[in-house]
Amino acid sequence: MSNSRALVIKSIKQGETSLIVSCYLEEIGYRSFLVKGLYGSKKSRFSKAHFFPLNLINIHYSFNEKKNLGFIKEVKSEVLFKTIHSDVQKSSVIVFLSEILNNVFREELEVNQDLFDFLLNSLIWYDNVIECNNYHIKFLIELSKYIGFHPNIISENDPYLCLESGTTSKIKPLGGNINGEDLKLFKKLLGMEFEDLNTISISRESRTRILKKIINYYSLHLQMFKTPKSINVFAEVFK
Repeated sequence: MSNSRALVIKSIKQGETSLIVSCYLEEIGYRSFLVKGLYGSKKSRFSKAHFFPLNLINIHYSFNEKKNLGFIKEVKSEVLFKTIHSDVQKSSVIVFLSEILNNVFREELEVNQDLFDFLLNSLIWYDNVIECNNYHIKFLIELSKYIGFHPNIISENDPYLCLESGTTSKIKPLGGNINGEDLKLFKKLLGMEFEDLNTISISRESRTRILKKIINYYSLHLQMFKTPKSINVFAEVFK
């Protein structure tokens, strides 16, 4: 049996009483676990709230490498998030980002302490800030740094960012790119800290365009990446 802090990425009901939970563990990376007896028993050791998307928990578990499945024996909340699961806008962002991360972790199975720390620290910051409409865009830009395809601004004067190469260019790329005012905003987001996000004003239209470009960027660099199903609901919340 082992112990680890774990970020809940995805959960699916299994049968009448159990749950399959996919987590990113600080100790061993991305793994899936069976949680028995969560439903249908008043005496369950577990709470559904433990397995909310991107919740941070501490688990006592075993893992079978041959079956690629583990069992969670005990769980407790590691951080008591105050807003990201109760605020309508924030919870929509969290569901959207958890879907992105599930796509990412299908290719990034191994442990990465820097990635784990980034995820945890950015979530704690988002939980404590009153409002931030640009958080999800900054999150995705920063996430790309930890999985190997962070955008490279060769020159601040370059008018295009090529989505396929991830670099800026003086010549318009043949494929997808970010340009014009959207590129100016993207560069500002790229260069600032989370704490400064509310100092930049981005219209809903620009935010939507930039987000679609980033989703395209991820799909070009991750073979198994799929556009999140939650993106339509997510877009409605930000209208």
